[in-house]
Amino acid sequence: MSTNEKKGITVKIDAELHAEVRQFLDKHEMTMAEFVTLALQDELRPKINLQEGKNMGNMRTLAFQVPEELFQQIKDYLQRNNMTQKQFVIGLIETEIERDLTQCAAMDEVHTESEEMTEERTETQETAAVNDCEGVLKEAEEDYGEQENNDYSEGFEVEEEELEEADEQYEGEDIIEEQEESEGMVMSMGM
Repeated sequence: MSTNEKKGITVKIDAELHAEVRQFLDKHEMTMAEFVTLALQDELRPKINLQEGKNMGNMRTLAFQVPEELFQQIKDYLQRNNMTQKQFVIGLIETEIERDLTQCAAMDEVHTESEEMTEERTETQETAAVNDCEGVLKEAEEDYGEQENNDYSEGFEVEEEELEEADEQYEGEDIIEEQEESEGMVMSMGM
């Protein structure tokens, strides 16, 4: 069956409902065929699963105005794609939110990579500083070891005889001082 082939549907509806449909058609500048086609498509092939609507929790209303020319373009688009305004707008919103979340995740990943690079650089610098300190410490230990092994007494050699003479002279001075003190005491007692 060709998609261009048209078939008619004839139905009888209550006069009040018919008047309401006419008002809607006039207000939205639609034909009866467009209205019935959209109503049947929504009923037979809803774009949004009814169970999804139940899972959404509380529903909120978004309302906004658009220029007439844009409204007509949207209406044509919706008719060509068998969509409702609600499906169209929700689809646009979901697409934009998904794009934004993807962009934010990419920015977070770049930020995380930047932090990791900074941490690696800091760790490398700290490791280099520790290695430098360890190198200096090792050099100091080696220098100290060399100093312990070296005999720096050269040029400071004193003859043993000179040392003995100095010791005897020092002891002699102590004896003389002791004798002088003893004599002083004897004199003071005798007086």
